[in-house]
Amino acid sequence: MGISLYHIVYAKRYNRAAHILYRMPREHGESGEYVETVTLDAVLDTFDHVDGPVILSADVADRLGCSRETARRKLNTLYDRGDLDRRKVSRRVIYWRDEQGEDAATTAGDDDTAEPTANPRNVESGRTRDESDGDLAERVREYLETNDIPPKTEHGRDAVVDVFRYLREHGASKTGEIQDAVYPAYAEEWGSARTMWNALDRYLKNGEIPGVEKGGYGEWEYAGDEDVREVLRT
Repeated sequence: MGISLYHIVYAKRYNRAAHILYRMPREHGESGEYVETVTLDAVLDTFDHVDGPVILSADVADRLGCSRETARRKLNTLYDRGDLDRRKVSRRVIYWRDEQGEDAATTAGDDDTAEPTANPRNVESGRTRDESDGDLAERVREYLETNDIPPKTEHGRDAVVDVFRYLREHGASKTGEIQDAVYPAYAEEWGSARTMWNALDRYLKNGEIPGVEKGGYGEWEYAGDEDVREVLRT
């Protein structure tokens, strides 16, 4: 009996899924669900195990045995908290401890193509995200995962949550503004900001991402924290 193309494709998908599950360090929580065991402290500890003052998501993934998507999500959480800063350099995003200052980025071969990524703080108001609410963006992520709302890939879900973060901070925004702010962290997954947006647009339009609403032509809006909390309570 010959091996069909269907069997080859199925085997490749199975092996890839098994590889991802194997690499992500997880354990059972009290209620039986799987819980990630990669802590933020362990991610920060990576700085003490690499040469130089900056790290990549690949450094965290290799050291902690997790996926690059998980590593990047943890690094971005630290960035949101103000523990790290970041910059895009030649299609890669580098991270450094905030107290080291931006000069740390130059040691990674910074050049004229480097682009600063968006800061989560509103410069005009000085307001930061409402940490007392347990980081609303993380609660939105949990809501999407619990209800199995697409996109199903980890980097895709990370990206739509970052769109949520951006709109929550900046309010009504043009598509291009959101792309420019969100894309640098995902340059390894998508070849361009337009490609990334094409992959996310249909999920944002379906109204299942709490707080994200279509505004006027080429514009998106944030529904407000109370509306988001109401959705999360349902």
